[in-house]
Amino acid sequence: YASFYKKLQKMLYGGEDVLVGSGNIKAEAYAFRLLVRHLRGVSDKAANIDIMGASGMCRNCVAKWYYAGVLASGKEISYEKACEYVYGESYGDWKKKYQKKATSEQLQEFEATKSWHARHEKDIQTWANQFKSSAADPCCYHDDDDDSIQNEQAIINNPPPNIIIHVGILTVSDRASSGKYKDESGPAVEEQVRKFIPNAFIRTRIVPDESEKIATTLISWSESCNLILTTGGTGFSPRDVTPEATLSILHKQAPGLLDIVHKDALHDTKASHLDSLLSRAVAGVRNQSLILNLPGRPAAVHRNLPLLFPTVLKALNLLSSSPPSVARDT
Repeated sequence: YASFYKKLQKMLYGGEDVLVGSGNIKAEAYAFRLLVRHLRGVSDKAANIDIMGASGMCRNCVAKWYYAGVLASGKEISYEKACEYVYGESYGDWKKKYQKKATSEQLQEFEATKSWHARHEKDIQTWANQFKSSAADPCCYHDDDDDSIQNEQAIINNPPPNIIIHVGILTVSDRASSGKYKDESGPAVEEQVRKFIPNAFIRTRIVPDESEKIATTLISWSESCNLILTTGGTGFSPRDVTPEATLSILHKQAPGLLDIVHKDALHDTKASHLDSLLSRAVAGVRNQSLILNLPGRPAAVHRNLPLLFPTVLKALNLLSSSPPSVARDT
């Protein structure tokens, strides 16, 4: 296996001829052990997806390289055992302790750096035996780490097919409706919608914090919009009545959507993020329209909507079995 291992090293080190048995091997092994030790020590600080975005490799890459190296040396090892060596415990146990849902920002960074991620054959044993790097697949943060992440990214990149998506954005604010205050949260919502549904038909409106005007708009728009997003009026002020107005016209509630936001807030305990736990926002369905309350702060809109959109797009796909009528201005 000396010749075999030497060829493997040439491929790994860009053609450098590293002699088996030389001092270099011990030095490289020492450096590798320090790398593994470091990765184990930052399990709670550095997620795989962050490491991929910064360096193009992650713990799974290291486990695959270790696995291939053991096979190349003529010994037997399972990929599970290789992962256990790198992670310091079984992969399943590590995920339970440290794995978190990827944020939209992490997914975007992952996609932006994908072209230079480390590459591996799907069949690592074949790769180790044949010394081929062609037709390799990127080592990615996918089903091995979190089933939903790859699926959600696919949904983000491919909105529900054959649906003309009409979106209503309703800003609820006494001051904005009277012209005393420039509406900032409505444009923030529109910016996020354009990002996730570039071809959406969008209508906007500003109403005061009055239940009847909110409910009337929601009822009217639900006849023609696939998605209605309200912003504002979800707090504890006596004038904050958006959730009550929304509940009064819903046919079905969808509380799980807001759980996504709450879970994110619990993972990041900054005061500004914990404010999400104080929101009384509700979500649900009227006719074939999905209606969702959002906070009135632009920063919260920009944080919450990217978290919600993968599930929102799934919901729109389900609701599209009976599409709403053609949108009309109301």
